[in-house]
Order: sequence, then C-alpha cells, then structure tokens
Amino acid sequence: MTPAITIRIGRLDFIGLDAGEAQRAARHFEMALQSLLERDGLPAGIAAADLESMDLGRLSLRAGTPEVMGRQLAQRLLERLTP
Repeated sequence: MTPAITIRIGRLDFIGLDAGEAQRAARHFEMALQSLLERDGLPAGIAAADLESMDLGRLSLRAGTPEVMGRQLAQRLLERLTP
C-alpha cells in the first residue's frame, strides 16, 4: 500500500486570469497533481519528508485555457522536484 501524501499549497497566483478562471485552474492543478502522484508516486530520490517546506518560486506556463494551465502547473511542479 502506498503511503498517503498530503500537500499544502500556500499560494497559487494565476496572473492574467479572473477569479473564476483562477479557481478552475487551481481545481485542475489539484486533480492533475493527485492523478500524477497516484500513477507515478513521488519522483525518484524524493521522500515525503523532503517536501516539508519548500518554495518552488515561479513556474511559467504556456498560454492556454485555465484547465490546461492547471495541468501544466502540476506537471511543472513534479518536474522541479526531480533531482
């Protein structure tokens, strides 16, 4: 059984989106991140304890719909974690 992972995101800013679009992007980010972690787990070499406190800074995204932006952000976050 895979151990549970809880991730708390302090802040997500989707610059250029209105409040409704930002909520859609955030919802799709959460769903995509959950799906990626369920499918692949954490990147090799990363333990849950390594994620206790970290600042990923800015992650730039290609233009797209809020849904696409949310999915891209989840993928970029996991790419940043890969050693």
